[in-house]
Amino acid sequence: MLRWVRIKEHETTIWSRFHADCHRLLDAAIASDGSPKGNIQLFNPNVSALQIVAQRGFDLAFLQQFEFVRSDEPSACGRAFRLGRRVMIADIRKDRVYMPYLSIAQASGYRAVQSTPIIRSDGAIIGVLSTHFAQTHEWSDAAQRELDSHADQMAALVAGLAENLH
Repeated sequence: MLRWVRIKEHETTIWSRFHADCHRLLDAAIASDGSPKGNIQLFNPNVSALQIVAQRGFDLAFLQQFEFVRSDEPSACGRAFRLGRRVMIADIRKDRVYMPYLSIAQASGYRAVQSTPIIRSDGAIIGVLSTHFAQTHEWSDAAQRELDSHADQMAALVAGLAENLH
């Protein structure tokens, strides 16, 4: 697995370009999904958890709560990472498993969330792309296809980062 954390710390020019590309991809995903906010997390092997690498629309409290998410956590992103499939929570107030995050969700202004795994070409799950909505929300088949496309583009971006180092 690519040690993107090492790149972030030691290859600042490469990381800066990658980080900007992540934000462009996230902006496109948010726009296509019609959501006001979202984030991209990549697996950080140093802490055995997902780590936020790009975000739009969140405050410090959210970022601190979800900076690192383990695969055994009941958050949408933790579940998507663990299960290897998209997790859609149309109304967080009705999802009993999501209850530990209800207060941070309300404080952060979202009521619905989806998390789509970012899957490398060899099938390894390397991260999660999430979008959040202020109101309850249902995702159309077309929206889900768009999210899959953006997750695939993110996987290609990570693969390109690895190729730039060789």
